[in-house]
Amino acid sequence: MVEEKLNLSDAIFKSLNDIFSRLFSSIDNSIYSLLDNLCFINTDILNNSAISKLLGNNASEGFLLICNALIIGFVLYYAINFLFSHLTYTKISSPSQFFFKCIIFIALMNASLWICTEIINLISIITNLIRDIGKNYFNQAISFSNLINTINTKIYINTEEFSIISFDGIIKSFCTIGLINLLFNYSLRYIMIQIFILVSPFAFLSLISDNSSWFFKAWFRSFISLLLVQVLISIILCLALSLSIDNSNFSKLLFIGIIYALTRANNYMKEIFGGISTDISTGISNIKNLSN
Repeated sequence: MVEEKLNLSDAIFKSLNDIFSRLFSSIDNSIYSLLDNLCFINTDILNNSAISKLLGNNASEGFLLICNALIIGFVLYYAINFLFSHLTYTKISSPSQFFFKCIIFIALMNASLWICTEIINLISIITNLIRDIGKNYFNQAISFSNLINTINTKIYINTEEFSIISFDGIIKSFCTIGLINLLFNYSLRYIMIQIFILVSPFAFLSLISDNSSWFFKAWFRSFISLLLVQVLISIILCLALSLSIDNSNFSKLLFIGIIYALTRANNYMKEIFGGISTDISTGISNIKNLSN
């Protein structure tokens, strides 16, 4: 009876190990390759017909039409303030200054898509430069796909002897959970960048008035922070792929630290530049205080 229970326990244990081993292998082969496309953003993100349709191809379409209509509101707001300034003796910009600002920022508003494209292109060039330098020095591509292959080939060698409750199994589980978290974080980041592109005309329009200019500051800091994440990630990947890897426990723990650093990259950029966090694990409460 006892022997039958032991055989049943061994069978269940082997089944669980086989299930997790196949699951981890399937995730490695099918999902992680998407991380490179989600993380290293370039102007291809604008190859979305929805963005051009929502923004509008001219001043009489899409969000640009709304922004151009709001110009009348800004003019009326300034006229009322200018009128009351003579009664309350408050300081306000002269009409010539106001209309000069209108000319400049309305032009930027209508060219917001081009400006966003050039900013994305500049960040992409810097990112590719760092990755190319790493590739030339370390003779391997600086990418998530290469990082996963390095982990699996140099650390998790004995896949047939995989055990979920062993030290290697625990390390592998942490790595998998961390990389899946990265997948969710960068998916959210990808969507948020598209959203910030869509609201860019409103951000430039807000500069017309000093009372609404805070919106542009919040938008710009958040937009730049989200884009610069991939620069920091490129540096972290260069460091990860430059390490001398062996099958020691130290190397395995070091890779957990690298994956944790990758998951926290957006938070580090947020601390430096401000903006928002796309860390899924911290919840929606982090998406606040944009103008602080």
